[in-house]
Amino acid sequence: MEKANVKVTNNMLRIYTEVSKAIKERGQEVDNIGYYKDFEIKGSGLAITDAYIVKLKDSKRARESSAENDKARDEAEQRQKIMYEIYDEDSNLVATVNELGEIQFDEEFLENLRDINEEYFNSLTLDEAEFELPEELEKDDVVLTREELEEKQSEKRLEEVSKEIGTDEIESYSEIDTDQTPTFEKLTNKQELDANVRVTQTETLADLIPEIKEKGIERIGVVYSNYSKGQSGRFSFVGIDKDGNLQTIDSLENIDGTTTGQKVTSINSVDGSTIEQEQVAGMVRLGDRGTTNGEEEYLSVRQGDYGIIEVDYVRADLSKPEDERYISAPIETKNIYPTTREVRDFMDRSKNTEIDDELRRANPELERDGKTEARNIDDTASNDMVTPDDIIVLEDGTETTLRLEAEKAKVSPEEFTRRYNEEIGGNTPDEKIDELHEEIEEEFGAPSRGR
Repeated sequence: MEKANVKVTNNMLRIYTEVSKAIKERGQEVDNIGYYKDFEIKGSGLAITDAYIVKLKDSKRARESSAENDKARDEAEQRQKIMYEIYDEDSNLVATVNELGEIQFDEEFLENLRDINEEYFNSLTLDEAEFELPEELEKDDVVLTREELEEKQSEKRLEEVSKEIGTDEIESYSEIDTDQTPTFEKLTNKQELDANVRVTQTETLADLIPEIKEKGIERIGVVYSNYSKGQSGRFSFVGIDKDGNLQTIDSLENIDGTTTGQKVTSINSVDGSTIEQEQVAGMVRLGDRGTTNGEEEYLSVRQGDYGIIEVDYVRADLSKPEDERYISAPIETKNIYPTTREVRDFMDRSKNTEIDDELRRANPELERDGKTEARNIDDTASNDMVTPDDIIVLEDGTETTLRLEAEKAKVSPEEFTRRYNEEIGGNTPDEKIDELHEEIEEEFGAPSRGR
């Protein structure tokens, strides 16, 4: 019986993981999963051996986002939609049940049932089917709540992480989902972060995650565990104190569903010279930081060159579409050089309180060129790299380009553009262009120019 219970639990966890991913976009979450040794769908003549029934409800975030105050939130709790999904022993969908209790059988399930026993299939009265859960559980039946499923899932993954790290002393850890299975050259499926490494100009990793200081954590281990036959895996965060003991980092919060493949506007160089849109393997939320100015903060993980695990600090503007709200910068490791002060200032929320403008400037450049630079999207207009054909709007509202200005100055577009991008005297495009014309006139004489 113990083996049977293990099999049932593993099936429940597999279904829970897959269903949770699928329903995230629908604003739902799993409430519980029940296993029924023999489940009969009333009025249909259909009996299912080893049935798994998933109870779904509106997710907490969906309920809160639709409620403007506590009273509205309470009302949302009361009127939330309850739905069900029925699976067989092999995790194949049998039927769904909507909030009205109406059953919709899966077409593939029906086709398979007809192929197996057409006579039995023809005897069924599926159009008279009614959904009703048993009032009492039989001896072999089991129902696990979302919390119980999470606990058992953590226990199972804990074994995998413990094996990967080589210790059985760990009691808990923080993790993020990923559907990617990195191919690691050598033993690169581990990474360590120094708790005192400077992430922004004013804050270290320990500042971003106060729990690190409270528990005396000096290093953060990031480990990839492939726990499901190559189909999916987990990146896990584990704290390591000065004595080498492993500590939990509970304030790193899992995000509902998987963030695998999430697009992030990423500073891919330590000096900000390359910004590209990248897909991450997963993200965890910095729970102690809360939401400030409509922003949240995360750590993201991805597989970099040569299979090396890379961790970025991420800021998100929640008002923007999901694929346009994130911007990130690398965190120093033994494989990644420290970022420059300019990059740390750029990511520092005490210095750069909102990232809305940066994201707004970055998107068209990324769409057009596939990449950009930090100085092109920050709030300092005078440090932007400009091409000969970029449109420049002057203070009087007229438009020009460096190619046009080069023609007026009787120099090549490349020469005028180089000087413009190197110019540090002017604070506005007008001032920079005027100073360049004066400089060129002094060097080569005074060509006719109309501005």
